[in-house]
Amino acid sequence: MRLLTLIFIFGMFSNLYGQSYHALENVLKKELSQHSTTDGRWVYYPDKANIEKIEKPLVKAALPNYDFYKVSLTNYLGYHVNEGTCVILFDSLKSKIVLVKPIWYGGISDPLIKLVLKKPFDNKEKLLNFLNELNELMEIGSAYKFVYTGATEDILKYDLVYFKGDSYTTSGKGTSSTVNYTKDGIWRQIEIKVKNFKMIEYTSINPSLKDNKEYKKDYKDIIK
Repeated sequence: MRLLTLIFIFGMFSNLYGQSYHALENVLKKELSQHSTTDGRWVYYPDKANIEKIEKPLVKAALPNYDFYKVSLTNYLGYHVNEGTCVILFDSLKSKIVLVKPIWYGGISDPLIKLVLKKPFDNKEKLLNFLNELNELMEIGSAYKFVYTGATEDILKYDLVYFKGDSYTTSGKGTSSTVNYTKDGIWRQIEIKVKNFKMIEYTSINPSLKDNKEYKKDYKDIIK
């Protein structure tokens, strides 16, 4: 009896403190392989992935087939080698993942936004509450923060901001480079076109290029 009690207690503590994600890990090993040679690749190393499940109930309600995880990955771009915290959406039934790269690397995530465009909401309040959780998800791994700035009849507006003292570092081949922000600022302006409480278009605007004629076609990214 004493042995059975010890086994039960050990199993309970293992579930609480030693969660394993075997199905996800198997997909990560395949999709983000250490054997890939593609430039710009994100690679999964099991010994430093620090997988952590994220609870976002409103996003989960909109994307019921997915669970959300925070995972430390390594990026190889040219001679740069950087570790970053990414968000992984995992569909366990299809053994499928969606990689959400940190904002400092890839900007707004096209794959994530395309999953939620045209999802119906009952009213503006519920849509804004959903966007609050979605923004929190995209903020993971980055110092940037979404700030709601207002709305028109069919547009919701956010600023993606950084704060004095924020920084990020890139490195490779024994060298590193750090960008330090010396004052608060706006990195991107977000405009979300809405119709009948559905998001139908998501636009990310680079304000530093907005009035530059040389970049008149490149200062914004539109997801629809």
